[in-house]
Amino acid sequence: MSSCCHCSKPKNKEVGFLLSLIFGYFACIAFLHFGYSWAYLGLALLYVVAGIPVFKGSFRDLKDKEFFTENTLMLTATLSAIGIQAYYEAVAVMIFLRIGEFFETLALKKSEQNIKALLDISPHLARKKQGDEWIEVLPAELKKGDIVLVRAGEKIPSDGIILRGESELDYQAISGESLPVYKREGEDILGGSINLVSALEIEISTPYDCSSIARLISLVQEASQKKSKVEKFITSFAKIYTPSVFALALCISLLPPILGMGEWKEWIYRSLVVLMVSCPCALVLSVPLGYFGGIGGASKRGILIKGGNFIEALGKLEKIFFDKTGTLTQGKFEISSIHPILGVSEQDLLSMASCAEHLSSHPIAQALKSNHLAHSPSSHQQINGMGMVAQCCGREILAGNAKLMQKYSIPFEEVNAQGSVVYIAKDRIYQGYILIQDKPRSEAKQTLQTLKSMGIEIALLSGDSQQSVEQFAKRMGIGEFFGGLLPQEKLERFIKTKKKYSAFVGDGINDAPTLSNAEVGISLGGAGSDLSKESADVIILNDDLSKIPQAITYAKRVQNIIKQNIAFALIVKGLFVILGAMGVANMWEAVFGDVGVSLLALLNAMRVLRD
Repeated sequence: MSSCCHCSKPKNKEVGFLLSLIFGYFACIAFLHFGYSWAYLGLALLYVVAGIPVFKGSFRDLKDKEFFTENTLMLTATLSAIGIQAYYEAVAVMIFLRIGEFFETLALKKSEQNIKALLDISPHLARKKQGDEWIEVLPAELKKGDIVLVRAGEKIPSDGIILRGESELDYQAISGESLPVYKREGEDILGGSINLVSALEIEISTPYDCSSIARLISLVQEASQKKSKVEKFITSFAKIYTPSVFALALCISLLPPILGMGEWKEWIYRSLVVLMVSCPCALVLSVPLGYFGGIGGASKRGILIKGGNFIEALGKLEKIFFDKTGTLTQGKFEISSIHPILGVSEQDLLSMASCAEHLSSHPIAQALKSNHLAHSPSSHQQINGMGMVAQCCGREILAGNAKLMQKYSIPFEEVNAQGSVVYIAKDRIYQGYILIQDKPRSEAKQTLQTLKSMGIEIALLSGDSQQSVEQFAKRMGIGEFFGGLLPQEKLERFIKTKKKYSAFVGDGINDAPTLSNAEVGISLGGAGSDLSKESADVIILNDDLSKIPQAITYAKRVQNIIKQNIAFALIVKGLFVILGAMGVANMWEAVFGDVGVSLLALLNAMRVLRD
């Protein structure tokens, strides 16, 4: 709440400043009308105050030997107007330019990327072996060969090899793998993952600075720096437009008098009319005001777009890459189906599984737990990488994967199905199985079909196993898919297979590097991690995937409106340049034409807010 207050104060102050300029301008005109000549000092003060950005910009441009910019054009035109006593027009141009800059800043201000959320997955301390003692050190102090102790619930401080113990690790923050990964002695593990079950002694194989978690942080930082901002139309156009205007005005002021076609004063005045109407107020306003309206209109639709450049990129998308778990799926495991053997009811099978898994924190166990459990287990044992063995009402209940059944030599029929299969046995007799699945979002398949109908290619990048990803991709109608990817591998695959304008949609911390590198990074506002939302350029606030094709369609509409504004501004300015050169339009009409174009561009841009 406090941050909103801090943001609104500078904005309100700027609005008050602009209103003061406008009020002061009309007050000075009124006083001059009644014969108070001292009001000219007021106009001079307004010109200086309103023109501070132009003065600074012109000084900077001239210092950098850039003589033909919108700042120098504006300064030349207004000073020349003052030279021929067109005071009102000169001050009006400066005030309207300042108003335009306010809207431009408001429209294009982009939220800076914040990577503080990485601290939540980066381990703060490590327990290092020194002699016969364990001492706490910072992960950055660890070297290759150091021995560390990681207890259940703690984060692995750096990449290493298990020397003693076995456990299941949560890799979701690192690879996006939705299920815990079973690891035992001699196997490699990644820094930043979470130890879920039992204590491990680990030999550090990679210093923290080079570990998986450190590389993940570095990738986000580098990607944030690499992201290029789409250049504003007026900036590139000004390289041709501004020198041309200066040359045209110079020719109008010099050639006709030299050729004996009139007096010098008359043609100098006409050249100043051309300069004044050519001031790029409307051009400067047309692009940012269109984006401003676009950003506001998108927010009403539950789509947060962090800058006008991303609206442009959205409208040009050729390919979209999706993460799987938590993005196209719900990210929560649920019972898909219950398959008891003959003579056992579904309720009995579920009760056995619920009792066995009641004291486990495993994600699959959470899906099997029942709120109406009749009996709690009198004892339980978790077999790492296999499942649970529990005593329920004097009966031995086994609930786990095929390896658990094989370990206890229980005859059963192995099932090949999409999802996780939990086999149940009572007193070493097979009772049936329960299928657990991470279900797709209800709108996911329709969203993908809509995007395809728009001519956009679809690809799937996931940290889940290749087999799981392949089955899911076929079910969702996705032809291009890649599984088993770590964050850096996901980024590499994205870079290799992306089009010129590609987007990535993700929700996890592990998606942050790819989100930052994509032309458009899209994150889910509710399900997404804080880091994914900071790294993303577009946030779907209500997690509705159908908002993605809506955002693309909307971005194309905004782009069309911006093109209309630019075309209209150029046509009207061209017309007034001709009229000014012919002596038909005077300086007031030129200013009115320029301001009128700006207001019409504003109204056209606001059309996207009203629709």
